[in-house]
Amino acid sequence: MNFLVRKILGKHFSPAEWANFLVKETAESAGKVFNDSQFQKLARVQEFGEEERNRIFNEVQVTGLVYLILLIENKLRYMADERISHWREVAQAIPAVYCAWLAELGIAQEFVDIWKKLIDLRLSEYQEEFFGTKEVLEKRLADELEGRQEEVKDAFYRLETVAVASMLHITRGKAKPDDPLKRHLMTWLGVLEANTSKNIE
Repeated sequence: MNFLVRKILGKHFSPAEWANFLVKETAESAGKVFNDSQFQKLARVQEFGEEERNRIFNEVQVTGLVYLILLIENKLRYMADERISHWREVAQAIPAVYCAWLAELGIAQEFVDIWKKLIDLRLSEYQEEFFGTKEVLEKRLADELEGRQEEVKDAFYRLETVAVASMLHITRGKAKPDDPLKRHLMTWLGVLEANTSKNIE
């Protein structure tokens, strides 16, 4: 769906329709990241067997979905009152919409159920870690962040939180803080946010 069509028709879409659109856009973006040669090198994907490669693919997918939810949740704080309820429903619908899509693609229900649990687990985990990350970065980067708008600061904390946590899950906790995989994930999530934010208003 191009930007002009979204601009004209987007306000008439239901929360479920918006969730469906954003889920598929995010899943496609995550798929491209996983298949990117630089990501494959940084995550050492080709060194592993099929089961482990599938696990890493799933972590990238869930990273995108959870980031999408956190992005919308954060934007609710800065949104016009009349749009808050709509976008809250969009965020809440994302896990169910993704799992329904998997079922439509023929994924067995037992695996769909596992996906639902994984999304819920990562969402809860990243929501909790956001506040710890924010506290640490506010102290460490006080001078750099001074004068920045709160929404800009929150975006930075969110990027850092999700990129670090995702990196650790992808590498099974073996990555170091300065691992270039973190910067790669932050770049992807930043682009994802820039593209998605055009729709959330």
